[in-house]
Amino acid sequence: MRTLALLILTMSVALPLQTVSTTTGTWTARLRDAWTGRDGERRISLQLQQDSRGQTGTSIPLSQLEGLVAGDDRWTAQNVRFSLQRDAGTFRFEGSFVDGQGAGTFEFSPNPEFVSAMASKYRQLSERDVYRLALHDVSRDFATSIEREGYPNLALDELVRMRIHGVDASYIQELRQAGYDKVPVADLVRTRIHGATPQYVRAMSDAGYRGLSLADLVRTRIHGATPAFVQDVKAAGYEQLDVEALVRMRIHGVTPEFIRELRTLGYTNLSVDDLVKLRIHGVTPQFIREMKDLGYGSLSREQLVRFRIHGVDGDFIREVRAAGLKDMSADDLVDFSISGRRWLKKRGRG
Repeated sequence: MRTLALLILTMSVALPLQTVSTTTGTWTARLRDAWTGRDGERRISLQLQQDSRGQTGTSIPLSQLEGLVAGDDRWTAQNVRFSLQRDAGTFRFEGSFVDGQGAGTFEFSPNPEFVSAMASKYRQLSERDVYRLALHDVSRDFATSIEREGYPNLALDELVRMRIHGVDASYIQELRQAGYDKVPVADLVRTRIHGATPQYVRAMSDAGYRGLSLADLVRTRIHGATPAFVQDVKAAGYEQLDVEALVRMRIHGVTPEFIRELRTLGYTNLSVDDLVKLRIHGVTPQFIREMKDLGYGSLSREQLVRFRIHGVDGDFIREVRAAGLKDMSADDLVDFSISGRRWLKKRGRG
């Protein structure tokens, strides 16, 4: 009885590993949507539909689709068969292409050796787990290489995210060499998504920004405060700005061109805060020139901002003058805009 009980227990443990079954579904692809990836490979996007489980898309190098010999982006062929070999298993596709648009059915057969090896290290794998690992090419070698870089107990979802976004062992090593070690997986993926790569770290360092946090590197990339922007800003007379100032300038549209135009109009030695305030309130070079044309050519930056806040623009000044109120000072215009608009409206109706 004891031997039988042990046999039953062994079978119950092994059963999920031996019965990860074949998956079937449908596929679509458009050859005209192919593009060249970072690796220089021509890639195609495959959309796979598994009955009620929803659609999954992934990009595959055309060279990895064995048997798919597409002549051009408008290729037409019937009874097409091709396959995709992964460590986790094999996808086999059947279907046809008409004018570069393909569709058909597929079958995915798991690799029992992969299932057994991965389950012993991570956990028992479901059919869906094996399918996802295969689709995104999470191989045993990839998992082992990530583990060797100091990430031994990752969840399968983390491995998939790293693989999708190109965070491999080489990327981790390069970041470490750039001074960023033991980076959480979420941050590794974030730097890759936003382009805060080791190459970008070096470029920022060369521009004078060394030792930035990963969060600051990502912020500068998101908002475009790049080494090229740093150089342009330096050329406009703003050196040694901190990251916060660079990002604020980019967020509010303070460009080197904006700075130079203001300078030609007589507004020099403005701080970053001044420049940002002018942009926030819409004090553009065009607005300044219009005020000059109307006789207000010596307004301070504070007066320009007050004009914009209280709606003192070219139309308002012309309306005031048409009402017979000429030669008003800048302060008078602001005061009249605050309290005299009702009178102007009544006069207009009269």
